[in-house]
Amino acid sequence: MTNLYDFTAAAVIFFSTITLAAESPKANPMRPEQIQQLLSPDVPRVLCLDENFATGGQPTGDAYAKAAASGFSSVLSLRTANEGIDLARERAQVESKKLRYFNIPVNGSSPRAEQADEFLRIARDKTNHPMLVNCSTANRVGAFMMILRVVEQGWSEEKALEEAIKIGLRGEELKKFAKDYIASHKVKW
Repeated sequence: MTNLYDFTAAAVIFFSTITLAAESPKANPMRPEQIQQLLSPDVPRVLCLDENFATGGQPTGDAYAKAAASGFSSVLSLRTANEGIDLARERAQVESKKLRYFNIPVNGSSPRAEQADEFLRIARDKTNHPMLVNCSTANRVGAFMMILRVVEQGWSEEKALEEAIKIGLRGEELKKFAKDYIASHKVKW
């Protein structure tokens, strides 16, 4: 009788563990288009590029809770403190959802190469994936993602620019910055 009891208890624990794992966002990830639909009410211009990156404008409402529930690991903001956002409050909101928070304060009219270097360092770290990358309108995000795609992932500049424009890149200064950075850091693929 004890053996039957032990077997039954072990079976219950085993199947409970499998059920919990299947319900976990990491074990059963949503597809990018599902995440995009979920985040769209709270992230302007949201675009889920792939299983590693979603981009958009400034998140609002339940965006961070939805990102965490969808299996995201981090949020990277390119906004500056003088844009009317409380970065410390945003950090607290993100971290309260058990997500890592990164901020690279990029001025859209004068981005710097060391900011792109830092962006690449953070984006290269797989423990930060999936990652939600944002700024106020996704203009800066487009430029920095263009750099990532070409310098780190070997995309053609034309293909990366096309994606960057879909993301939200429209500023000529940011386009020039991305192209100049790429020209000085391009790896031969």
